[in-house]
Amino acid sequence: MNLSTAHLLLILLSYERIKAFTGVLLDKMKHADTLYLACDQATGYPYVDGEDRVWMFSQEAYAANAEDYFRLQFLMLEMKPIGGEDVLRTFGQLHILGLPKVLVDNGQYHIELNRDEIVPPPDWTGTPEISIPVTNPGLQRAMIRFFQTLHAPTGDQEARGRELNALEAEMLDEILQAKYLLPMQLKESDPSPADEQGMKTLKQGTVIQFGVLSAEDGSAWLPAFTDWPEFEKVYDKTTWSSNIAAYDDLLAVSGNMDGIVLNCRGLSLRIDANNRERIEVFRQERAYSSRSPR
Repeated sequence: MNLSTAHLLLILLSYERIKAFTGVLLDKMKHADTLYLACDQATGYPYVDGEDRVWMFSQEAYAANAEDYFRLQFLMLEMKPIGGEDVLRTFGQLHILGLPKVLVDNGQYHIELNRDEIVPPPDWTGTPEISIPVTNPGLQRAMIRFFQTLHAPTGDQEARGRELNALEAEMLDEILQAKYLLPMQLKESDPSPADEQGMKTLKQGTVIQFGVLSAEDGSAWLPAFTDWPEFEKVYDKTTWSSNIAAYDDLLAVSGNMDGIVLNCRGLSLRIDANNRERIEVFRQERAYSSRSPR
């Protein structure tokens, strides 16, 4: 046996050991009594590190040590315990938030896992489009990263400014691409039944009432949501239905209001007159860039 063959066998053996170890770890993660998810105190959402990873800890003591360590660096984290059915539910939520990587720390070492290995993405093959739940993982991820950076401890102001500009551009691009859930109620004197696809024909005299949020100063805002978990923080699905709307639809419906609020009980973004103008400038610049010769 020559050296290269022996070396190759050693690599294969190491790979198989790592694969077996990872398989055991994945199983432990799925059936863990309690895990601890690192959340950013400023956003209330999972903390995302510089390599786009969410952090989880296998024991409370390890989570507490990390929380204390990063507090000294002015990074304020909250370790959220998750256990039982909430473990798999949380990994499912990471799909909605657009966060695919998880760094697991058990106090002795840490290992990066793929979210999909714990909870695979849903397979909507053959499902009618109207029956596929609205999600915007790209927008959720972009908002998390932008607001986390906005509230993060300041270092090099120039570098931070460049990073925020890049993250804002990513967020605005996602805002323009997204499909939103717009809460509404139908006032029908003679309700018509829905067909097999969940569609219904509205009869004459039907009134469509959209949700409106009132602020303390008397201003009125159109609520819109990136997904059903955000929707249900505010509205009861049994009494409110939803319309799927693009960004320009939101502008049209909110024409007589003070603006739009995305995810009003989550990582909220108000689109007032100033932000509408900012988004429009970004849209025009993006269109110009796409037409310019390279």
